[in-house]
Amino acid sequence: MVSSVYTPPLWCIVQADGDKACVTGSGAVPIQYCRVGDAQSLIQQGVQRALRVATPRQVVATVADAHRHWWSGPLWCVPPQRRVVDESTGRMTVTLAAALALIERISADAFVVVQSTDAFRVGEQGFVAGVGRALYALQRLPTHMMALTLEAITGEPGQDYLLLGPEDGLPGRAAVRMVKRPQPLIADRLVATGARLGTGVYVARLSTIARILEDAWPGLMAAARALTAHESGEVRTPPRMAGSQFSRPWRHTWVQRPIPRLRALSVDGYGWRSVAPAAPLLSAEHPGPERYLADI
Repeated sequence: MVSSVYTPPLWCIVQADGDKACVTGSGAVPIQYCRVGDAQSLIQQGVQRALRVATPRQVVATVADAHRHWWSGPLWCVPPQRRVVDESTGRMTVTLAAALALIERISADAFVVVQSTDAFRVGEQGFVAGVGRALYALQRLPTHMMALTLEAITGEPGQDYLLLGPEDGLPGRAAVRMVKRPQPLIADRLVATGARLGTGVYVARLSTIARILEDAWPGLMAAARALTAHESGEVRTPPRMAGSQFSRPWRHTWVQRPIPRLRALSVDGYGWRSVAPAAPLLSAEHPGPERYLADI
């Protein structure tokens, strides 16, 4: 386990409250609750990856209350006090702030892995290797955030790209800006200029991510800390709270503004694969908890 090598402890936030949906035989279903063929659902794969780098007590999941019948099964192993439940949907900036505040109460000096469950399907080995490389890089760049990225290829629709700065002798490359799901012609141009595919996985110190949110959205972290200060069960983020107007996923704010301390770290060759080519094969996962008891 990666976390056993590093102190302070390593926590993992599994973000599964996105509202991007795919059409299955059961109708429109948020992509994180779908599966490809006989594989486990994307959210369950995300939880299992998290458990490879953090102890069960150090995994936090962010979900939407409206999706409860989908996530109750795969999150049976994540206790209520480690769940952030949004009373709205798609507010991954707000729920991330609440998850950070929840961890901060226990371990303010922690390292944190933030992983989306609607971007890429990755093997556990690739995930562990990528997180390990990021933690190693943070030894040299302790106030930076590492974005795990893949080599981009043409004809990969619906992905997010990171534009990179020049080589500077430091781990990874400076991530100058994100381009969110460009049109195919623009995407192919980005690939030709060396842009990287984003995996939706970020690694940094908790204090670094909290500072990024505070700088971008003043008042959000303060509201999240107040919300989590006395919670002993599920943390529920109400529709109205400071910062709740920021509905876009937090990582997409870089479409509008760069973050000086964001670094793109390559994880090529570790078994990462985009969900997009498999999208026609996605199907809805059975929501019942009995489906998962034998799998984890």
